[in-house]
Amino acid sequence: MNDNGKFTSVNPPSQDSSLIALPFTAVALVVLTAACWGGNPVAAKYSLFSEETQHGLPPLTVSGIRFAMATLFMVVWCLCSRAPIRLTRKQVLPCFIAGTLLFAQIATFTIGVHLSNSTHTTILINTFIIWVLVIEHFYTGNHRITVIQLAGCVLAGTSALVTLIIESSTDVTTPLADQASISGDVIILISALILAIKILFIKANLEKVPSGTIILWHDFIGFLWFIPAALLFEFDRMAWDYVNDAVIGGLMYQGIVVGGMCFAIQTMLLQKYSATQISVFSFLTPLFGIAAAAIFRNDPLSPWIFVSLLLVATGIYLVNRQQHK
Repeated sequence: MNDNGKFTSVNPPSQDSSLIALPFTAVALVVLTAACWGGNPVAAKYSLFSEETQHGLPPLTVSGIRFAMATLFMVVWCLCSRAPIRLTRKQVLPCFIAGTLLFAQIATFTIGVHLSNSTHTTILINTFIIWVLVIEHFYTGNHRITVIQLAGCVLAGTSALVTLIIESSTDVTTPLADQASISGDVIILISALILAIKILFIKANLEKVPSGTIILWHDFIGFLWFIPAALLFEFDRMAWDYVNDAVIGGLMYQGIVVGGMCFAIQTMLLQKYSATQISVFSFLTPLFGIAAAAIFRNDPLSPWIFVSLLLVATGIYLVNRQQHK
């Protein structure tokens, strides 16, 4: 971010990240993170308190525990990758802002999951790609979207919309099926906007702070925000009596797999490729998420999901077509 508060590109002037085609390894890593993120709402549902099972913890507490584990994961990641752990004076402010954005995004996400169901959550949180596209094209200038790429994003977005309409119209009668709510869905959409801002903010500061370092500190600062918030609003609902194996498993998945590994891989990829190229794969996440919700939460699985898969695959291909100068 320059002195005027504008995001600046992390790519050298001679190499536009929008002109670099994603190699197979990068595609595999992005798809892996999309699959893991798809399971995140389901894991969150198991760790959040349920009136039916009488097990689980409140949202801010879950988020705090999640990023305590993510911080420990990132310490190991930085030691293994030899990324610096200590911050310079110039790196403190970017890490603090990133951690604060993380707190706002994860708090709204976890509260939204608590008020909605796994299927709606995994679809609506991935509308952040639309905000990434708009901000990168009109504000940062890091990625100039072409007509073909715009058509790809529309197709990918349509796949999420089709899935949402189908899943919303399904009559859910199984006991374990979670019920969605308008308030929960709106909160998740707000979380998606904050997520887009956080991704682009981190990308803009990767010249100042190495990827592993900024993720480590943004996890830790986010955790520090969750401590007073949870104690202030949820202290009376914290008890080990509400914790069982499913709650612990959900917390570990959110903290280590998603909060640690996925964020680290995504930030590493953002150093070389544009945020639009990376983020468009998030439209695969609803497909993985709906499958996980159907398997673990008894959410219904519609055959129209294959139509969504065709749309998202076409959209991803169009967005990631290699352009020539």
